[in-house]
Amino acid sequence: MYSSLQRIRRKLLHGAAVLAMAASVGAPLAAAAAQPYPSQVIRLIVPFSPGGAVDVYARIVAPALSKELGQGVVVDNRPGASGIIGTELVARAPADGYTLVLGNIATLGINPVIYKNNPFDPLKQLTPISKTVNVNYVLVVNPGKVPVHTAAELITYARAHPGTLSYASSGTGSMQQMAAALFEARTQTKMLHVPYKGTGAAIGDLVAGHVDMIFGDQGTMMAQVKAGKLTVLGVGGLKRAADYPDIPTIAEATNLPGFEVIAWQGLAGPAGLPADIVERLNRAINKVQADKDIHAKLVEAGLTPDAGSAEDFRSYIGAELQKWGKVANDLGIKAD
Repeated sequence: MYSSLQRIRRKLLHGAAVLAMAASVGAPLAAAAAQPYPSQVIRLIVPFSPGGAVDVYARIVAPALSKELGQGVVVDNRPGASGIIGTELVARAPADGYTLVLGNIATLGINPVIYKNNPFDPLKQLTPISKTVNVNYVLVVNPGKVPVHTAAELITYARAHPGTLSYASSGTGSMQQMAAALFEARTQTKMLHVPYKGTGAAIGDLVAGHVDMIFGDQGTMMAQVKAGKLTVLGVGGLKRAADYPDIPTIAEATNLPGFEVIAWQGLAGPAGLPADIVERLNRAINKVQADKDIHAKLVEAGLTPDAGSAEDFRSYIGAELQKWGKVANDLGIKAD
């Protein structure tokens, strides 16, 4: 009887010890989980090379976002495959809010409809957090290669030299290619597509005269125009750019009603990102972009702030997938 009681007592003591050990291990984990977000550095993936519109946005906003969130926001460029490599990295990351991606019209609105084996669905493998900016596009040419001064003259020149006028892009399926393809379709011209691995390389070859033209983001392209290296023929929006009111829209300069070429950017995280983290990040983005200094810097870079709710961004991505899916199908644009 006594030995039986001893055995029971030893089992109880052993059980208590196990529970105490579990509690000692679990306490720090529970404490970590209870820490308010964010409690560590956030990695902001830019899935493109430095120098493009997405990278420019990141460099302007990241310091202010760090201050607003109380944690460092580190910009990490992961270029390749028209933004697919960096975006997929985030799609596969833990849904804890510490690995985010700055997506854009290419990665979230075009790639999924032109790449047969695109490795993620932006509405299933990612969590939309907020649209951030619209990106004004302009049509520019190398003045030493293309003897034109207006978009109408470009059309005439392209028709007289079918298949020889070349346009650069940052890759197959990029906004630059889609814009030029739409331009070809609307003007009944045929041009040569020259894809690059990034915007920087494309601009370098355009300035050097290895390619003739490009549809590119206003901030990047106008810097080259002001330096006298490129000639601007028109802006892609339906209205003239507020900071360049003397430059006509492509639609008005070529009598192409409704012709519009603008891009956009937005913040996203992995699928399953907790609602409270989404809300925290969304509030931070909206607050930072409302700051007059940040707003001015974005506008100067050719980026028009257009943040909103996470729900609005999800709906917007869905609409863009439908829009560009139709363009790709109508024009036969596909990528391997």
